[in-house]
Amino acid sequence: MKIEKYKKLKNGKYELIMEYDQTIELYEDTILKFNLLLTKNIKKNLTEILKFDKRLDTYYSALKYLKVKPRSKKEVTDYLLAKEYRKNDIENALKKLEQQGYLNDLLYAKSILNHKLITTSNGPLKIKNDLLKKGIDVNIVQQILEEYNEDTQLEKIRKIVNRMIKSNRNKSIQMLQRKIITDLISQGFSKKEINTVMDESTFLEDKEIENREYEKLYKKLSRKYSGEELKIKIRQKMLQKGFRTESDTL
Repeated sequence: MKIEKYKKLKNGKYELIMEYDQTIELYEDTILKFNLLLTKNIKKNLTEILKFDKRLDTYYSALKYLKVKPRSKKEVTDYLLAKEYRKNDIENALKKLEQQGYLNDLLYAKSILNHKLITTSNGPLKIKNDLLKKGIDVNIVQQILEEYNEDTQLEKIRKIVNRMIKSNRNKSIQMLQRKIITDLISQGFSKKEINTVMDESTFLEDKEIENREYEKLYKKLSRKYSGEELKIKIRQKMLQKGFRTESDTL
């Protein structure tokens, strides 16, 4: 097929307008590789040309995906598979991206860890699970998590515990401690470090909180209840908050 005209497109490709008004879109790299500007004929090696251009398309699609934000090798692979590129072309694109430094699971994992340490309250176990879900090799994960040492964990846990103590003045010690431990475990901290910080933390005596909570409940519920019914309602609410003894004022 003889090429009659070239038309540059916005997607980085060229439209080749051939005889009989047939058209093909190719990347500039493909046009240069097969010397189409001079030969202006693609009849003999059309299959080879299209195969090479598809490989380029796989690579450029992955590169565009990575330019939005860093990704793991698995994330890029899944993205390309979802777009139904050929496996051989995907492998070729991944290899090229790694050689060029656009794809590096070790650097990616380190950036994730640093971001999490600065912007979140996530513990090492949660970060580990997040990285594994992104397809980061377990050896890489273990290597970078060495930076999340015991001292770093303890410092972060202390900040969380102190913040929760200040923001939960209406809970009994028992309920507050249970909530703190549950939250810290769900955030990915180990029980050993959690217990260390809990043992050194100071909690307000139950009686002080109990009296304050009783006064709040009495003021609220006495508008609707009185006598024995009021006592029962207050007792129920106090039990829900983790206070197992009635206030002396009842």
